[in-house]
Amino acid sequence: MILPAYDELCSALEPVALDQRVSEWHGYLCGALAVDIRFPLPTAVDTLVANTAPVQPTPESTRLMNTVYEVVQSQMTDSNLQFELCLPDSDRTNLTQRVVALAAWCDGFLYGVANAGLQDVSALSAESREILQDFGRIAQLGGADTGEEDEEVSYNELMEYVRMATLLIAEEIQPLKSSEGLH
Repeated sequence: MILPAYDELCSALEPVALDQRVSEWHGYLCGALAVDIRFPLPTAVDTLVANTAPVQPTPESTRLMNTVYEVVQSQMTDSNLQFELCLPDSDRTNLTQRVVALAAWCDGFLYGVANAGLQDVSALSAESREILQDFGRIAQLGGADTGEEDEEVSYNELMEYVRMATLLIAEEIQPLKSSEGLH
C-alpha cells in the first residue's frame, strides 16, 4: 500500500482544516500508531483541528483520511520497511518548504507519541530517547539557507533518518504485530 499524493491530500483535507498541516497530521498519526497501532483515526483528526472552526469532512476527505490511516497501519507493521513520510514532492516544492514540512512532521510525531500515552520515555532505550530528542531538534528547523546541492543531499539523508528512526521507535514501543491479523 502507498500513500496518496501529498497534493491530493492537501486538496482533500481542506474541508477539515488540515490542508496546510498534512505533514504534521501524518506525523501525528504515525507517532500515535507507533504507541498504539489501533489508535482511533477520529482522535487523530480531532486533536489537530481542536482550535479551529467546526469542520465537516467531505466524502473524499473521509475516504482519503481512512486510506492514509490504513496505509500507515500497514506500513508500520510491514517487515519489509516500506514506510513512507507524507512530505511535499521535490519536483514541485522548494527545499525550504520541504524542510519546514519535515519539521512539522517531526513535531506532529512527538505530539502523537505523547497523546497516545507515552509519557515516560525513561523506559525506552538510550537510542530511542536520542531519536526523540533528534526529532525535537528537527521540529525546530526553519528551512534551508541556499538550496545548493549539498543541502539537498543533507535533506534526503535527514528524511531517511526520520523514516527509519520512526520504524525503530515503533518496533521498540510496540513490537511488530503483523502476525496478529492486522493485514
